[in-house]
Amino acid sequence: MKVHGLHPRREPDDGARPAEHPAQQDVPFASTWISPSARRAAERVLASGWVTTGPETELFENEFAAYVSAAHAVAVSSCTAALELALRALRLPAGGTVLVPAVTFCGVAQAVLHAGLRPVLVDVDPRTAMPTPAAVARAVRVCGCPQAMVVLHYAGAPAPVAELARAARLPLTHVVEDAAHALGTSVGDRPVGSVSRATCFSFYATKNLPIGEGGMVTTDDPEFAERIRRTRLHGMSADAWRRDLPGGSWRYTVEEAGLKANMTDVQAAIGRAQLRHLDNWQRRREALAARYTTALAAVRGLEPLEAATPGRHARHLYVVRVLEEYGTGRDELVERLSEHGIHTSVHFIPLHHMPYFQGTAIIPPGDLPGADALYPQLLSLPLYPGLTERAVDRVCAELARLAAPSATVRPRERRPLHGLRTLVVGAGEAGQALARDLARTPEFGLDPVCFLDDDPAKRADATGDLPVLGGLDETRAAVSAYRIEVVVVAIPGLAPDRFHQVARDAEAEGANVRYLPSFIAALRRDVVGSDMRSLDVRELIGRAEVHVVSPEARSTIVGRRVLVTGAGGSIGSELCHQVRAFGPSRLFLLDHDESNLHRLQLELYGDALRGDDIVISDIRDRARIDQIFRELRPEVVFHAAAHKHLPLLELHPCEGVKSNVRGTENLVRAAAAVGTARFVLISTDKAADPVSVLGATKRLSELIVQHGQREVPPGTVFSAVRFGNVLGSRGSLLSVVAEQLGRGTPVTVTHPDVTRFFMTVEEAVGLVLEAARMARGGEVFVLDMSSPVRIVDIVRKFARSVHVPDVDIRFTGLRPGEKLNETLFSSRERQTRTAHPRILAARPVNGDGPPAALPERLHALYAAADRNDPGEVRRVLAGLLPGFPVSAPAHRPHDGMADPYPDGF
Repeated sequence: MKVHGLHPRREPDDGARPAEHPAQQDVPFASTWISPSARRAAERVLASGWVTTGPETELFENEFAAYVSAAHAVAVSSCTAALELALRALRLPAGGTVLVPAVTFCGVAQAVLHAGLRPVLVDVDPRTAMPTPAAVARAVRVCGCPQAMVVLHYAGAPAPVAELARAARLPLTHVVEDAAHALGTSVGDRPVGSVSRATCFSFYATKNLPIGEGGMVTTDDPEFAERIRRTRLHGMSADAWRRDLPGGSWRYTVEEAGLKANMTDVQAAIGRAQLRHLDNWQRRREALAARYTTALAAVRGLEPLEAATPGRHARHLYVVRVLEEYGTGRDELVERLSEHGIHTSVHFIPLHHMPYFQGTAIIPPGDLPGADALYPQLLSLPLYPGLTERAVDRVCAELARLAAPSATVRPRERRPLHGLRTLVVGAGEAGQALARDLARTPEFGLDPVCFLDDDPAKRADATGDLPVLGGLDETRAAVSAYRIEVVVVAIPGLAPDRFHQVARDAEAEGANVRYLPSFIAALRRDVVGSDMRSLDVRELIGRAEVHVVSPEARSTIVGRRVLVTGAGGSIGSELCHQVRAFGPSRLFLLDHDESNLHRLQLELYGDALRGDDIVISDIRDRARIDQIFRELRPEVVFHAAAHKHLPLLELHPCEGVKSNVRGTENLVRAAAAVGTARFVLISTDKAADPVSVLGATKRLSELIVQHGQREVPPGTVFSAVRFGNVLGSRGSLLSVVAEQLGRGTPVTVTHPDVTRFFMTVEEAVGLVLEAARMARGGEVFVLDMSSPVRIVDIVRKFARSVHVPDVDIRFTGLRPGEKLNETLFSSRERQTRTAHPRILAARPVNGDGPPAALPERLHALYAAADRNDPGEVRRVLAGLLPGFPVSAPAHRPHDGMADPYPDGF
């Protein structure tokens, strides 16, 4: 029986992730990918003549420690060696007991025994495959007081390290984490690698960071790190490679037992090169795991493992439990999948099932029922960055085909989940009714997957075939564990402070929060535009809403000083809500409209007494902006302030230049001067081959950002994002159409064939946050919004949804500066993929970037704007931006207000 299918291969390029497998007969369980840059690094080391532990190893240690937020890292030959070295470095008494999970790799128990200690097996929870505090406490009662504990982050899921340590009555200094699966995992907000005294990583060929072999121990204790460093090479007090460095010596001594467990420079060079790809590979793993979860949700009897604690999952393995109701046993399923070219594996055979450990480990009386129940169910499915979506779909289809007929569809689900994964807060009558309505109405784009409720009686069982996971205090854990994208609060009488806590917890994990009353109104079609864009986006714009922001976006914000310009606007205020949920040390709200800032403060904090976080300023005022940046020293800046009403800027181009161009330059200069780490400009698709003043001034603002990147100090990253038309923003299409329909007046549209790209507020803000995380400097990011949509089609669909089947549409004609069809990229740009599957980047072709003399050429533009000379402003814009019309089109009387859409609908 072929269980563990491996697929080694070479790649021709050095892409962000391994190239996907072409269509082929077999789906291997795992695939080893060594990037071309890693191959070149290994060749460089081989050519150098120094191939054992040396300078590359030291560099890899430093870079790896920084990646996992640890003070020290020591590179070794394998993760098993890392575990043994860490246990030796604890200097425990000979024969001391060490708690070890019963379901783990046999090498862990061997490391304990080789260190002169004795493993005590701890039972596991079948739902998580990891020990619970109760199981740890039971093992402690068996062995007395253990000397240490090994905590495994099984499959890459976060383990509750602190809770298990408390149950073992051990300080974290006596906990060693087995992170062989867990590079990229976090426990809560803390990266695995910086939680306990020692964390041990694996670089085996199929791990998240594949080197071929090798391991790493990370710690914040310098003395502990030095012990491991000595022990890894026969206990020698000095590394041989340092003898030829300044101050080095051939003299060394040996004071304690040691191993031959060092990493070579060849391994380290490969690891350093591979580490640069890791974030992209991890995002790919997350996307594939989400695809598995969605597809398998309809198959009864296949249950993914649950999360044991909140945090980020590294997705090293995708493990399911093959339950009795599936209708086929695990071993038979493995055999039948293999016959169809799909290879799987089992992680792991419990230690107490192996004869050697039956005689050397301490096993609690009554055996280990959780591990015994789990083992026959465990099945690991293929999961690696080079796996294709087609291969995942094939695996899932085969799993569904092999299931018992009664198991293929769960009672609630007659379709796969295609909408946003939704958590309903409140399992009472209102919540249950809402979940049923959403499940029966896929066009709303929301798929309820679970409930939360504080009533223990409701938590005792599933409600309407959806589980009730726990109380409201568990919002954050539930959102993380179930990859929730939308949280609906379905408790109309929920106290405001309780609601705000739920909202903060949900938003901290990147989920959007919506409240029941607006949903009930929308379900009854008693709606306004801001409600509709949350519910019917698939029907309206012909595609599903994209959940753009990833949990990793938090790392850009958490603990940093963040400034949002235009904070009082619809985009700026939504951005502030999501940024605040990511835990910045300070959040500064900048706007020239004090009323909007006051309103936003009330929304964010419930009061308006935080005057030190409010910044009233006009971005045109360079001296004031410089003062603000000197005093506040923001580390992250989101620049949303702008004039963006297209028809009005055609009438008043000088004002567009003053705000959109000069204001952006003021901010870029100030950010560079104080060393701001991240600066993201919010632009528009109208900047691609602009023919309007709005598009031209925004294109210049993009060029200013790109030019600024050339002159900033290391560590400062400027980038931009282009928005389509944002549904739900102030004055946007749906709100205006809803208002016109409510008044009974004709709906005004410029042209029967006019098309636009649309995105929701949530997509827009997610794009900004992801851009801040992904940017390396000078990029212009664009959301992949599929095809543009005809405005008349959106208007008619919207009207039907509010029971106006025969909407009266009046065509007003394209206004000055408007295009019939917008584009996302200019003719002088090429679109490229990014690490995010739904975010593109615009890059200039033929060196068509910002001219070196851009600042000097802007002086003439500013001079014309200061003179309030619209004709000269247009002439200078035309000189700066090829294709921009020199002459303003003729305006009809009050043409700028012929209809109320600001964005050129």
